Amino acid sequence: MKSTKFAFTLSTLLLAGAANADILGANAEAGIFDGDDGSATYASLDVQHPIPLIPNLRIDVWDFESDPSGTDISHLDFTGYYGVGILWASIEGGVTFRSLDMDRGASSDSESVPMLFLAASLAIPGTGVTLAAESKSISSFDDVTITDQSFKIQYQPIPVLGLEVGYRSIDQETNFLNKDYDGYFIGVTLDI
Repeated sequence: MKSTKFAFTLSTLLLAGAANADILGANAEAGIFDGDDGSATYASLDVQHPIPLIPNLRIDVWDFESDPSGTDISHLDFTGYYGVGILWASIEGGVTFRSLDMDRGASSDSESVPMLFLAASLAIPGTGVTLAAESKSISSFDDVTITDQSFKIQYQPIPVLGLEVGYRSIDQETNFLNKDYDGYFIGVTLDI
C-alpha cells in the first residue's frame, strides 16, 4: 500500500467516525512503527455502539516495508468484539479476520485468516494516561500460525486528541510468508 492509499484510508476512517459521532462512539489511531528490519505505518478505527447483541467493530490497516529488500507486507484487519468495563478497567474479546498481502515487486501473494482477539486497558484516574495491551493470534489454521501482540501507553491531555507510544511484536508463518518483526511505535489518537 502506497503512502497515498494510506492517507486516503486514514482520512476515510476519521471522517466516517466523525460523521457518526452523535450516535456512536469512535476512537481512531494513526502512527509509525520502527523495527530492525524495516518500518511501517498504521491506522485504526474502533466504533462502539449501544446495541448489546451486535459486536463492536474495529478496522486496522498496517503497511510494512522491509529493508533492504523493499518487500511490502500489508494487513487489513476486521475485528468484531464485545467488551466490558469496570471503573477504569476494560476487557475486550472477539474475532479478527486478517487479509494479509505481500508484494515482492515481481510477484505478490495474499491470504485471509481468522484470529482470536483479546485486549485490556487500564486508565489511571486524574492523569489522562491509559495502559493497554492487545493480542491477535491463530495457531495451526490451514498451516498458518500468527501471533500479533502490542503494549502501549496513551496520554490524552485534552478531551479529543492524544498521543501513544508502545511496542509491537508480530510472528507470522503462512503458506507464502515466514516473517517476524518487532519494534516501537508512536502515534496520535482521536477520541470522538
